[in-house]
Amino acid sequence: MPQITERSIWVRVLALTIDLLLTAIAFVTAFSLRTEIRAIYFFGSAQSVQDYYNILAIIIPIWWFLLNVQKVHLFNRATPLSREFGIAARTVVIGTVMLFAVTYVIRFDMPPRSTIALFVLLNIFLLCVNRVFIRNLKEFLRREGGYTKKALIIGAGDKAKRFLEQASEHGDWAFDVVGFIDFDKARIGKKILGSEIIGTPDDLLDILHRFPVQEVVFAVSTSKISDCTDMLALCEQEGVRAVILSDFFSSLVAHVQTEIQYDQPVLIYSSVRHKEWQLLVKRLFDLLFSGIMLLLLTPLLIVIAILIKLHDGGPVFYRWKVVGQNKENFTGYKFRTMVVDADKKKEELMAMNEMAGVAFKMKHDPRITPVGRLLRKFSLDELPQLWSVFKGDMSIVGPRPPLESELPKFDSWHRRKLSVKPGLTCLWQISGRSTITDFDEWIRLDLAYIDNWTLWLDFKILAKTIPAVLLGRGAQ
Repeated sequence: MPQITERSIWVRVLALTIDLLLTAIAFVTAFSLRTEIRAIYFFGSAQSVQDYYNILAIIIPIWWFLLNVQKVHLFNRATPLSREFGIAARTVVIGTVMLFAVTYVIRFDMPPRSTIALFVLLNIFLLCVNRVFIRNLKEFLRREGGYTKKALIIGAGDKAKRFLEQASEHGDWAFDVVGFIDFDKARIGKKILGSEIIGTPDDLLDILHRFPVQEVVFAVSTSKISDCTDMLALCEQEGVRAVILSDFFSSLVAHVQTEIQYDQPVLIYSSVRHKEWQLLVKRLFDLLFSGIMLLLLTPLLIVIAILIKLHDGGPVFYRWKVVGQNKENFTGYKFRTMVVDADKKKEELMAMNEMAGVAFKMKHDPRITPVGRLLRKFSLDELPQLWSVFKGDMSIVGPRPPLESELPKFDSWHRRKLSVKPGLTCLWQISGRSTITDFDEWIRLDLAYIDNWTLWLDFKILAKTIPAVLLGRGAQ
């Protein structure tokens, strides 16, 4: 299932795409309407839209620029529809003025003034219609759970109640409240607005481990702010997004955003800095790359499946239960490289584990089959995970997903790797994963990737992964 941030991005991209599509439709329709009107009231000369496609090629980037500058697709439920209509009209009017200026400079012939007037009116109308459509779409997604966050509320007083009430009225996101944390232990078990007080600040670590919390909201009074320092540090360490309903600033975490959310100013403390357009490009690349590779490699996948089946008649795939972004569990698939009862034999081999820490690694693991050894040497056993990438559970580049059985053994700081999507390759792959014998070192490489992530870093990692795999340096 796509992550909540992806849903939000896709809705905004959809809104912008429809705006630009409707703008193009308005331009083409304006010529048709002018032709129909001329059939009744003859005026001017006949004009064809084919003669002015160069003008449309100028209109689209101008409208795209104006819509983005005004951040019209970031408006929430609290924004009056009348304001959105006004901005739509302003976009068209300013865009038309800019269009006249650009065409004058580059010496392009403009369509007749009657066509431009019809285009302006049609465009304003269609953009307003899209505002209504997108607002209804967001409301539908909110009702159906598509815009729902699992939140933990720090504080159980009037500020917390007011926050939930305002979020319900004004926020695009609905909240599935995991529970409240209160500073008074005697209040544990009491209910507030249908959700229970489930602990005190001392219980935060355990709660974050037990529940898939996506956002921790600090709704505390000013006098309690100083008592939240350790909890903020813990949220950063765990890679969980924190929203503070307060006007104070702390440098506990690396990245701080100020936004208007839930109809009030908030500071967002996040251990990762991800620009939405970059996340969108990353996801589009994942879809395109995994889809093409699955198609191109189908013959190879079939051959590998036959070899595995012929060797011992066991299952072709190994289904491994792993943990993804925000601690969401999913089933991943690899080609089976070990004997059928490998998991049962693992306990017998734990004494020979060569990896310090949580993960298990053994250079000459007796459970690996001859076919499996060849597959591992060139990382061919990883190919079925392209399906997980295509579905959205994983990315091409990202930290290695931990097994469900490994997660309880993680130290708190290890868990920050779960703040992003896991991937098929990352810094550990190109840094010689076969030589890494300390799990903490592995995690530090994952966190270095998270803290320094850019699209360019993904490209460099992927470029270095290909020769590492071809030369057989991918073996574990």
